[in-house]
Amino acid sequence: MAGTKNNRRTRYTRQAIKDSFLQLLAEKDPSKITVTEICQQADINRGTFYQHFRDPADLFSQIEQDLLDKILPILAMRPKDHLEAWLNRFIEVLQENAVVGRLILKDYQDSRLLAITFNEVHDLAISEFRQRFQEDNPQLLEYYFAYFVKGTIGTILQWLEDGSPVPAQALTGMLIKVLQNTQ
Repeated sequence: MAGTKNNRRTRYTRQAIKDSFLQLLAEKDPSKITVTEICQQADINRGTFYQHFRDPADLFSQIEQDLLDKILPILAMRPKDHLEAWLNRFIEVLQENAVVGRLILKDYQDSRLLAITFNEVHDLAISEFRQRFQEDNPQLLEYYFAYFVKGTIGTILQWLEDGSPVPAQALTGMLIKVLQNTQ
């Protein structure tokens, strides 16, 4: 039916707008991208854009939500999961979505996606840190977690900006080694 939210033409148009925005994101800062540029890239008019999104910030928010919906099932903790297995899945998802991943990692303190993602692994990480570092002080364990989160984010961001020159598995292994040698 025409006008319904999930009809094929509507899905196609929304995806064309998102793809155009992502192409522009690869070239410039999101705050510098205009609706006009998105429309030109997507070959649509401004009215069509505004039928689907309020502004470029709303568009980015929806792209982030799409990524969140996609990665949460992948990153959900599994029975007998170890931090390394979870971290490798996280890195692979960011690599598959490198343009959005870089933006999210750059603004990690305001990223809802990263807050939800690292909250998922918090208890597992604290448990592993407790064993690995023979530490029971809850405040120190939280500092270990902060180090893990911020160091991991910074390293993955650099890796993505460098064009992912080493396999995700190698990056995961390096991050785990660094963590294991931190005492």
